Amino acid sequence: ARPTPGRLLDLLAPGAARRLALTVPADETRPHREAFEQALHLKRLAPAAEAHDGPGAAAERAAGEVLCPYCLETIQLDLTSLYVTDSRMQYQRLDPSGIGNSLRRQDVMRGAVQKCTADPDFPEHFIPVPYLTYGRPLTVAMVGQSSTGKSHLLTQMIAEITDGGLEPFGLKWQSVNPEQHARFVRERVQPLRNGKVLDHTGALGLDGFARFVESLLITDAHGQVRPVAFFDLGGEDLVRTDAALRFLLGVDAMIFVVDPALALPLPHLDHARERWGLEVNRDGDLAFGTVLDRLPKSGPYLDVAAAMVLGKADLLRFQPPVDRWLDEAPATSLDPALMREESQDVYGLLRRHAGQAWLRPFDAIRRCTLHVASATGGQEEHGRYPAGAGPRRVLEPLLSLLAMHGLIDVPGGAEEFAVGTAPALEAAPRSPETWGPGGSDGSTGSVGEEAK
Repeated sequence: ARPTPGRLLDLLAPGAARRLALTVPADETRPHREAFEQALHLKRLAPAAEAHDGPGAAAERAAGEVLCPYCLETIQLDLTSLYVTDSRMQYQRLDPSGIGNSLRRQDVMRGAVQKCTADPDFPEHFIPVPYLTYGRPLTVAMVGQSSTGKSHLLTQMIAEITDGGLEPFGLKWQSVNPEQHARFVRERVQPLRNGKVLDHTGALGLDGFARFVESLLITDAHGQVRPVAFFDLGGEDLVRTDAALRFLLGVDAMIFVVDPALALPLPHLDHARERWGLEVNRDGDLAFGTVLDRLPKSGPYLDVAAAMVLGKADLLRFQPPVDRWLDEAPATSLDPALMREESQDVYGLLRRHAGQAWLRPFDAIRRCTLHVASATGGQEEHGRYPAGAGPRRVLEPLLSLLAMHGLIDVPGGAEEFAVGTAPALEAAPRSPETWGPGGSDGSTGSVGEEAK
């Protein structure tokens, strides 16, 4: 029969518990939670644009055409324009008609590329053959300044996939181009896992145009195969060349990476800012605004699927609410309510400390979730991570995008997963004529009864 802390306090100092209760500070997170719910409410009211996999996409697949991610022209498989690389990494023509063995032909075709000639004025570029043979590819672009850790996050994301991170969700993966994938693992994944800091890799090629970083074939639980291609776009690249911006017209999904050192004016981040030579930017990430201004828009919101990631979350491991989410075990199923709770927490943290400019992707894009993640789990010293690079929650943003595009089945469907479920009163507002004697809200019972 131990007394509660409040009762014990009253025994020691009568009336103290009541006086303390009166001085408890107001909930500082409440206005930000309400702003998040209001933002979702407005998104639910906006009509959804035609899905990326609508009738137009079906007709495109039926014709065997896909959108070239470089020149943005429609192309299809052309057996007269195939190439393979030799031992010196030079392109050599391939004539598959001379390969009689079907298994060998299939293996050779998987490692082949096709020269795209859809736009003769565009710089020479090549597309992996599997990218052209499985319907509409899903393109994912990483967006943020060069200091945000996008390359480390993307590398760890791919590493988690190759370690079987998608299997609990009924997904299987295969490389689009085995040679390209092996090179990515050798040059990016293995060094980072061994604790080496990756060099900044420019994501531009083809005379300033975006290029593949990595691409995979993802098979969903229903046996449908879809290529998923990843691109890494730095803010300085987007500002420097308009060609990189043209690439955005064909992008299906985006991951906006927020650097806490740039966004959050918290005192315990001053040391990191001093070491990296950074200052807090209250105007948001320049790359975010550049991308959002260029994306095609047909209504009040952009309808590309998006995820915002508060990266380098290890810097905030003791900061609520980051401390809660960073310690969460890796997800084995997607819970829309839990995903929305994390989004609300990250939204509140950024709105309270960083300002609305850093939330521009969420405000501009209809389907957008927010996440915390750490690609390395710690900070580098002299070009290495002393304790090794331990990723935390790096796969969750991609899982969210895959759910929005229907590759992962979620309760309520992809649309409900992205923008949430309308509460009963929001879904069916009552007119003044139906107000009862209980007051202007028409209620005569409890909130729970009215919701029913």
